[in-house]
Order: sequence, then C-alpha cells, then structure tokens
Amino acid sequence: MLVNFLAAGTFAYGLSLLVTLPWSMKEAAFAEGGLAATGPFGHINAVLLVAIGTFILLRWLIIQGLAFVEFNRIRRSTSVEPNRLPFVSILVPAFNESETVVAALQSLIHLDYPAYEVIFIDDGSLDDTYAKARPIAGKYGHCTVQVFTKPNGGKWSALNFAYEKARGDLILFVDADSGLARDALKVMVPRLLSPGVAAVSGQVTIRNRNNMLTRFQSIEYLLGNGGMRTALSALGLVTVVPGPIGLYRREILEEIRNLPGNKPKDETSKKPGDAFGPLSGETFAEDFQLSLSALALGGRIVYEPRAYAYTRCPEEVGVLMNQRYRWFRGTWQVYAIYWRQLRHLKKEKIRYLPTIMALFYPLDIYLVPILNFVFWGSIALSAAAGVSLDDVVIWIGSVSLLNVMTATIYVLEQDDEIELLPFVPLLDIYQSLLVNSAWIVAAIDEVRGTRMKWS
Repeated sequence: MLVNFLAAGTFAYGLSLLVTLPWSMKEAAFAEGGLAATGPFGHINAVLLVAIGTFILLRWLIIQGLAFVEFNRIRRSTSVEPNRLPFVSILVPAFNESETVVAALQSLIHLDYPAYEVIFIDDGSLDDTYAKARPIAGKYGHCTVQVFTKPNGGKWSALNFAYEKARGDLILFVDADSGLARDALKVMVPRLLSPGVAAVSGQVTIRNRNNMLTRFQSIEYLLGNGGMRTALSALGLVTVVPGPIGLYRREILEEIRNLPGNKPKDETSKKPGDAFGPLSGETFAEDFQLSLSALALGGRIVYEPRAYAYTRCPEEVGVLMNQRYRWFRGTWQVYAIYWRQLRHLKKEKIRYLPTIMALFYPLDIYLVPILNFVFWGSIALSAAAGVSLDDVVIWIGSVSLLNVMTATIYVLEQDDEIELLPFVPLLDIYQSLLVNSAWIVAAIDEVRGTRMKWS
C-alpha cells in the first residue's frame, strides 16, 4: 500500500510538472530581461530549454507510468512452479577474474534449484583465474561444475564455447565477477516457461559501494532497472538482457546461431580463439545483440526484479569511461545491425517493437545525451549573459524532487539502501558531464571508424 501510494503521488506530481513547468519556463524566458531578450541566439536558447523540459517530463511520464503498472502486476503475481523444473545450464565466461572467480562459483554452487550444471570457461586469462577455478570442478549433489580454458577470443566466443557443451534446454548467462541470490534461478524459470517468452532478464545490483562514483552507478542501475527495463517488460520488449543474469530458451538460441553474423565467413577467417554460436563477435554489445535478435525473431523478453545478481562496477573514473565508451559504441553498432538485418527476420513482429526501435531508441542513444549537454550549456550561457537563474534553480529543484521521489519508490521495490537517496539530486550532473564525455569520444571515434579493442 505504501509503495502504491508513493507511486500514485509521484506520478501525479510528474503530471503536474508537465502541465506547469514548460509554461513557467516559457514565461520566464520570454519576459522582459529574460533569456530571449538577449538576442537571436538567446531566443533560440530559450525555445530549446522549453522544448527539452517538455520532452524530458513527457518521457518520464511514459516510462514511469508503464513501470509502476508492471511492478504492481509482478508484486501481486504469485509464481507457480511447474511440477518439474527443467534442467538448466549456467554459462560463466571469464577473463582475468582472479579476485572474484571463487566467490562467483561458490554462489552458483549453492543455488536453490533441483538440477543444473555450471560450465565455467576461462578465455585465455593472463592471471591465475583458471588455476583458482579448476579445483572447484566436480559434483555437488544437485549440480555439477565443469571448468575449461581456451585461447583468448572475447566474451562472445567463450560463451559460444560453453554453449556447445551445455545440456540444458534453458541457458543462463552469468558474468564471472557477479554472484547470484540463492533463489534467483528458481524465480526466473517460471517466468521463462510462460507462453511466448524467449528470455528473462534478472536484476543487476552493484555490490561494491565504497566511493561516490560507485554510489552514482548504484543509482543508475536502480533507476534503470526500475524505470526503462520494467517499462519495456510490460510490453514484453526488454531490449537488453544484461550479461550478469540472463535466462534464455535453447530453441531461440538455436534460431539465433543460424543468423548471418553468427557464422564465420570462411575457415581462413577463423582465429585460434574463435568459437561460433548464438553470440556474435560483430560488436562490443553481444548481450544487446543477442536479446534484440530474440525479439526480432518473435520472442518476448520480460524482466524479473526478484532475481538478483550482485556485480562489481568501476571504482575509478578512467575505468568507468572506458566501460561506457564500449557500451556506447556497441549499442550504436547493434542498432545499425537491427536496421540492416534483424528487422527483416519476421513479418509477424511483437507489437510495438518497430515503434520502440524507430522512435524511442534513437532518442535515448542519440538525442538525450545531446539534450543534456545543450541544457547545461544553456544554463552556463545564461549565467554568462547576466540572466537571472532564480527560475532555473526552481525548475531544477522541482525535477530533482521528482527524481528523489522516483528513486524512493525503487529503493523500496528493490530492497535497496535508503542511503543512496542523497546522491540522486546530483545524478543528472554526473550523467550529463561525466558519462556523456565518454559519449562524445565514442561518437567521434565511431564517425572516424576507429577500431575498438578490449581493455
């Protein structure tokens, strides 16, 4: 009742901001002495501010409205376990994961599930990852653990190598730096067995919250899971099943492995570390490409917020920038692949998939970062021109309150830490100035065609 009350109040407050805030921004910008009065450039700047404010609030209402409805539906639903839970294969790729590999495998051994196997594949690590994992191989009552090593070929090839050895009809992908909650698999499987569902995304939670940077990332994951991923789940259209916890039907993976990009062009092009299968090495966003391929083939993908994966995030700015650089470029590359190949796969597509990919996705991956820069740049220019920022401070405060209210709901929904809330008002600055700096570098390199490397 408390969560529903907060959600209803937050949505009503967001709706009131959509009605009043753009009008207030317009009145202030075009008033005497306002931003529009500073000349033609100021006039354009004022129009942009009003348009951006309206767009951000409208986007929030659509996403959070769907998310609130879906969270309420999931919370009220009771998972009905089938008479016999199917055998599951858990695939764990690793490269230089010496510090986390033992804890990750131990968490998988102790899952509350009747029958499964864990297939760990070391992808040519340069440290002692394989040496630490090898002694864990064996039988553990309800599960078996197999440990392999191969020449380095990338995460996609390690997963394909493990896939060839998997026996289960259900395949769970897990990262070697992540641990799963004991009941994670048990709550995901019934969702996957629902008619038409091809994959289930679990909930990724940051576990190393030891500085301001990691806390900002914790909030990102909290709001990303609670907002966009949950909203897309309401439509059966979760476009990115995250690497730390994603459950797939084997039958959809078999369809995906036969797609053009998942096969070698010829034997001479095959490198020593390559292994081909449902995962593609075309981009640095193999998880996005896999889930988008499943959607394009007509499968539904849903989100299960009660299935937890606890993962590590970058603790230093340089490592974070490198990660986001890869994410940005990989996302753009997969989006291009969708338009070249995937959108033609099925005549009967999941409802709303073409709309999401044609309208909403490009806004998020191309336009929103630019709008963030324009917004803060406009504020800086306004301050430099001597324009009073009193109204701007009120607008930012109003939206910050909306963000805090939204985050409070998801803290309660996801059993997260209330201590994260003081960082929420600064999240926009972190994303707009720090994270989007990686977006600029990635955009420049993408236009130039700069080759990408794992690091």
